[in-house]
Amino acid sequence: MICKFCNNSDVIRSKSINSPFYPEKNYILYECKHCLSRFFNVHQHDVSINEMYEKLALSKKNLSITFLKTQYWEDQKRYILQILNKTPKLILDVGCRTGDFLMHFNDAIIREGVEISNYCTEIANKRGLKIYNKNLESINFNKKYDLVSAYNILEHLIDPLSFLDKLSSIINKNGLLVILIPTHESLREKLLMRFHKRWHMYVPPEHLNFFSTRFLDSYLNKYNFKLIKRYYSSGGIFNPFKRIPVINALFNKFMYFVDKSFINRLPIFDHLFSYYKKIE
Repeated sequence: MICKFCNNSDVIRSKSINSPFYPEKNYILYECKHCLSRFFNVHQHDVSINEMYEKLALSKKNLSITFLKTQYWEDQKRYILQILNKTPKLILDVGCRTGDFLMHFNDAIIREGVEISNYCTEIANKRGLKIYNKNLESINFNKKYDLVSAYNILEHLIDPLSFLDKLSSIINKNGLLVILIPTHESLREKLLMRFHKRWHMYVPPEHLNFFSTRFLDSYLNKYNFKLIKRYYSSGGIFNPFKRIPVINALFNKFMYFVDKSFINRLPIFDHLFSYYKKIE
């Protein structure tokens, strides 16, 4: 097996993971000792990835056209405006789903998205957003963007490097690229696997790629992207008190402040936010 990221042959079989989507199928988790990334081989089993994602989207039929601001996306907007030190004129959110992130920006800004789910695209269009309902790599853009975001996308892709190559070509000088990925280089993943518990991000064939920070930074550096900000977050998922309403609410508030504290500079939790500025 050759590493799908760095093409090195120093790859080992790390674990066998059962697919939650196809219970009868196990996937081998590979680990590259050279670039420290991990991955599943999507071709290990004959399944339709697009069909799986459309079923996932349709399973959430309660999605609404009604838009409500959230603290999560307001925080993202604030970080972005601080880094750019200006209001972006053109925004592209890749994997935008129903467009919640884009809707947090003023409609005077050109707000566009990329989304492969027909169901989510229909809702985003009804919200007044321009959505490309196809894979990013197949789109011929006639413009470049001040801000491009890819939240929870890279882990899903069959060819993530082609995706990154395309992203690099559509961002303006001094523009910002925001990436959110699950990171196996976290204390949480290591503890769970140490005690033989499934890390919730190991869900093949939905999640296929687990970038090391070293590889992601070096790959984007060749396109003149400089890492400006990085932090780790629980993603609002870690809560052992979900079945106790009062404690659940208090614990969620506590974790919100933990995620915003100095602790987020340490690889404890498994949601990794990275902000890269194009300095070319």
